[in-house]
Order: sequence, then structure tokens, then C-alpha cells
Amino acid sequence: MLLDFSTLRALVVGDLMLDRYLSGSVERISPEAPVPVLRYRRQEDRLGGAGNVALNLVALGAGATTAGVMGADENAGLLGRALREHGIGDAPLVTDASRPTTVKTRVIAQDQQLLRIDRESTEDLAPTVEEGLLGAIREHIRSGQVDLIILQDYNKGVLTAEVIRQVTSWAATAKIPVAVDPKVRNFWSYNGVDLFKPNLREIQQQCDFAVTPDVQSLDRAAALIFARLACKRVMITLSEYGIYTHDGTHSAIHPTRARRIADVSGAGDTVIGVAACGLAAGMDLTRIARLANLAGAQVIAKPGVVAVDLEALRQDWAAEA
Repeated sequence: MLLDFSTLRALVVGDLMLDRYLSGSVERISPEAPVPVLRYRRQEDRLGGAGNVALNLVALGAGATTAGVMGADENAGLLGRALREHGIGDAPLVTDASRPTTVKTRVIAQDQQLLRIDRESTEDLAPTVEEGLLGAIREHIRSGQVDLIILQDYNKGVLTAEVIRQVTSWAATAKIPVAVDPKVRNFWSYNGVDLFKPNLREIQQQCDFAVTPDVQSLDRAAALIFARLACKRVMITLSEYGIYTHDGTHSAIHPTRARRIADVSGAGDTVIGVAACGLAAGMDLTRIARLANLAGAQVIAKPGVVAVDLEALRQDWAAEA
């Protein structure tokens, strides 16, 4: 039976964004340039980035609060409304009028992505904004309403080295487990975290040796991570090859259960959300990887960024038992 995550209260710190979809149909090529003409039908906004991680946590039954930065613009209002509609707390959110709210706009026709347009700032937070964000996070942790922290980085400037240092320090003092989904910038700043989850490409970019999706090669990469970060567990997502795990003693590759791939967008958000919940609930890494594989296979079978379906996940988990 799948564990009950309903008592967990998670804080997701990182880059919040809206995933916007402009959908329609393509029936001809433009006479003005060799590009398709989209007959526009509708626009849909979904939570993306760290917001999608929080959405997956709520879908799993856990409580979720987001900490991050948004602009002082119309999209900030849409983002805040989307968080509230899904029951996601936003008390540690701060506004920075000098930055736009991050929006990734995807142009879709016949379930195929034609173009993506990113509206964003990737600069590190200004010191005053960083100070405001840290103050809001500190107060939320002190409230005693946090059982788990997820640091979700998309290199949009929220997870600065100082934010990482302070949040991981406060978590260690409060004995709150921390799970990390890193990106290139500040990759080696997450000292002492409980779960460090890069993907294969990200760890390949950080190593001065070749890293391939086999146990021997990944063990070498994991040894480097353990040496530099003194973290407790390593998980590396390998796309079609599954998930690699190392708990400091044992390592393994857990093959994917994916049967259909419609869109891989947001799969990493689902995996870190599921893995972090499993970690906080006391699951071992092998069971966490099995559950994350099932959840990841579920979401990539659907177009666009979507959250995990808990009832379907329960059924898949029971079928595997």
C-alpha cells in the first residue's frame, strides 16, 4: 500500500513560473515566410517551475507552501491566483518590481510544440530582495509548519549561494530534511543535504571525466558528489534509462516504466516531489526510485506540464507490489 503523505508540510524554495499554452491548429504555411500559420483557439496557464513541484506535492496529498520571487505585473496576479486555487501557500513570496514574473509560453498545434517564448530574468536577486526573501523563509520555518524543504533551481536567480547557505543551515538546525534539484549555477553549494538529485546531463557538465548511464560510471560521479557535498543520498535521473540511486553504501539503476512519451516537460518536478515525500516519510531509496519512476512515466504520457494522478499512482504501486 502507498504511504499516506497527508501529514507532510513541505516548503518549496526556488524559481516560480507560469507555463502558458497557446493552442490551435495548423493547416497551411505562411506566404510571408516558411513558417506554419497557427489558427489560435485558446490560452491556458499552468503552474510551472517550483510551482509545479508544489502542485505535485498537493496532488500526492501533502501540504505545500512556495517561497520565491515574482514581478509586479499582471502575470504575478495570475500566478498568485493559480497557487491559491490549488491550495498552495504563498506567504514567503516576495515581489521585485525590477523583474518580470517568469512565463514560458509554448505554441502548440496538434499536440506538438512549435515554439517556446521565455519572458524572464536570470540575474541573481538584488541584495535587498534576497534579504526580504530570506526573512520570509526564516519566519515560515520558525512557525514549526515545515516537515520538508525542497530547493528547486532553474537558474532564474532565486537560489543564490547565500539563499542556499542560509536555508540549508536553518533546516539542519531544525532537523528538517532537504531535497535538492540543482542546475548548473551553484551546483556545488548544497552542502550536507539529505537528497541531491541532478539529471544525467547536469552531472556530465560538472565532471572532468565522461559520465555514461551505467552503474560503474555513475558510481564514480556519485563519489565526487559525496566528496564535495557530504550529502546523504544521491539520485540521478537518466531519462529513458531510468533512475540511479546511491545511499552511501549501495547503488543501483532502476529502469523506467515509461511506455508512451508525449511530453517530458515537468517530469523532473514530479520526480523530486515524489522522492522528497518518500524521503520525509521514511522510505528507502529503492522504494523511492520505484515510486518516482511510476510517477514520472505517468506524467510524460500526457501533453504539457501536468501533476501526478494520486489514484492512478496508487493503482500502479499496488500492481508492482
